[in-house]
Amino acid sequence: MKQKFYCYVDETGQDTKGRLFLVAIVLQEIQQLELLEKKLEKIEIRSGKKLTKWRQTGTEIKKKYLEEILEITELKGSIFYSIYENTKEYTSLTSLTVAKAVLSKGSEDYTVTIIIDGLNDKERDVVRMELKKLRIKYSKIRGMRDERNIFLRLSDAMAGFLREASEKQEYTMDIEKKFKEKRIVVET
Repeated sequence: MKQKFYCYVDETGQDTKGRLFLVAIVLQEIQQLELLEKKLEKIEIRSGKKLTKWRQTGTEIKKKYLEEILEITELKGSIFYSIYENTKEYTSLTSLTVAKAVLSKGSEDYTVTIIIDGLNDKERDVVRMELKKLRIKYSKIRGMRDERNIFLRLSDAMAGFLREASEKQEYTMDIEKKFKEKRIVVET
């Protein structure tokens, strides 16, 4: 039976002008999405994060949000990221990270719907071309604003958190270790 995945993508680091670029992905099978959506919405409310973008969220709220995310067992092996340095090939690297995440699932019979935060038409054409070269079986590639989707908000939060962890911000150290121990977050 064909597996149907949804892939939600966000990035951070374009502001560094190529010094650092990080892509974060939430990759889930379609049948898990509804259950996860309800859990994530409750966490956004309880933690106080709500619809706020990561960089505008206070540290205490970030910690509370991340500690609750750690308790969602269904997220094990669902959050992927890659860090790139000294490059401005943002769209190609986003495509490569998507491919690495999808291929890590080890499925031959799959299709994936890819939703990328803020993707415009020109970038979508590049992503489509890159994914075809990498032989990724996608059904749709589309852009969307992260405010509109709980899973894009999660990928925004993870991109921001993982960037802050790579920058060695103090609050991230213990939390990053827990994410890796529980294998919720996987570097590709």
